[in-house]
Amino acid sequence: MKTILLVIDPQNDFCSPKGSLFVPGAVEDCERLAYFIQNNKTQIDSISVTLDSHSCYHVAHGVFWQDQDGNHPEPYTQITYNDFENGIWRPVDSSYNKKIENYLLSLESKGRYKLVIWPQHCIVGTSGSDIYPSVYKAINDWEMSHPCKNMGIIRKALNQCTEHYSAVQAEVPDPSDDSTKTNFSLIDLLKDADKVYIAGEALSHCVANTVSDLAIYISPEKMYLLQDCTSSVKGFEAQGDEFLSLMKAKGMKTASSSDII
Repeated sequence: MKTILLVIDPQNDFCSPKGSLFVPGAVEDCERLAYFIQNNKTQIDSISVTLDSHSCYHVAHGVFWQDQDGNHPEPYTQITYNDFENGIWRPVDSSYNKKIENYLLSLESKGRYKLVIWPQHCIVGTSGSDIYPSVYKAINDWEMSHPCKNMGIIRKALNQCTEHYSAVQAEVPDPSDDSTKTNFSLIDLLKDADKVYIAGEALSHCVANTVSDLAIYISPEKMYLLQDCTSSVKGFEAQGDEFLSLMKAKGMKTASSSDII
């Protein structure tokens, strides 16, 4: 019986109250996840951790955009294709116009999300991109109890012209950038497991998209969402609930941090 734990974006900017994109409930999620890892150290065969890895100048950050007066959009502004077409918001660098026009059209055609401007978060090289301390300690303890095993790190969102909620692929893959395309290495790793436990932030976005994409390739029946180790972005709770209902109907199971594997 092979058990894998997939931890999605357990980073300070999401999980610390001082983080730039703090998810309410994430502190408690992390403490419960650390407890789960410590209690199941011998039963967990492999741990993979996804990390949001942004640059400052990114399509989902306000600095990327400006209006006709040179003002940047505030966090949580939604930018639609119509906004772009009407010149309400355009990239600061006009050489990106065609690429971003195609991006917005492709994004909206999928019907999952409109482009949201987020507070700058998980910038590579900053403390906000680091793993939340209690989760890191628990994973490190797991590593020390499994000689020569390390957690697997999956970086996503390095491409500045597409959102990358899902660890499987970007919202709109860039044909010229392999990092945005389907991550078959992750899929193959999880295919080999009998049970895949999943936790992390945020339920409404990166958890929902990762699990939904994985379910295309892997039976949802071997996925176990640690429901008390994940929370939704404030204001997006309905998306998190909708994801849960849909995936449970497909066979995904829910579990608790107090469970012993």
